[in-house]
Amino acid sequence: MVMYGGLKEIPPSEKKIVNRLGLRWASPKALAETSAPVLDWLTKNQIKHLAVHFDLDVLDPSLFRSLLFSKPGEPPFNAPSGDMTLQQIARLIHDIYKQTDVVGLSIAEHLPWDALNLRNFMTAIPIFKQ
Repeated sequence: MVMYGGLKEIPPSEKKIVNRLGLRWASPKALAETSAPVLDWLTKNQIKHLAVHFDLDVLDPSLFRSLLFSKPGEPPFNAPSGDMTLQQIARLIHDIYKQTDVVGLSIAEHLPWDALNLRNFMTAIPIFKQ
């Protein structure tokens, strides 16, 4: 069973699949103040063990910049960005932990552009070359 949490919208290319498989989803607005949509889904489906996949693009890119579409100096990337905060995600995961056995947590799409750019800068400076 799969539930998407934090999606503002489901891209048209995925909507048919989500509908065909009967996958549940909750918008950032639905999860902004409460974890109830996810907790109710866990209860309804009697989920005892859960793997959580945290895709960072559900985060508001003005609050968390290490995302694919936030590459400095590049034109805007046409991808849906999120509205959620790290505090909201932390609350959600904490609430899930209280209700079920979380057996795994993955974090995806972390692209620390500033760290990568700084590394590239440093490798171009003679003092840092070996």
